[in-house]
Amino acid sequence: MTSRPSRPPVESTDRLHDVDSAADYLRCGRRLIYRLVAERKITFTKAGRSLRFWQSDLDAYLDARTVEPINEPSLRR
Repeated sequence: MTSRPSRPPVESTDRLHDVDSAADYLRCGRRLIYRLVAERKITFTKAGRSLRFWQSDLDAYLDARTVEPINEPSLRR
């Protein structure tokens, strides 16, 4: 059996979300959560047939998609 990378210890503030609460946390719909799972764009855990998401993984998903502003002067004339 192959060894899987172990997950770092869970912080006391790290919460486990189901699909509905993950969608609420990300402020999106359930369909987007299922699409992100199908496309393997978000880390998830399966508990039986149920999907679960650690809040730290949801935060990492948001951080990976953060766009920084450009500090160049405006091009308006």
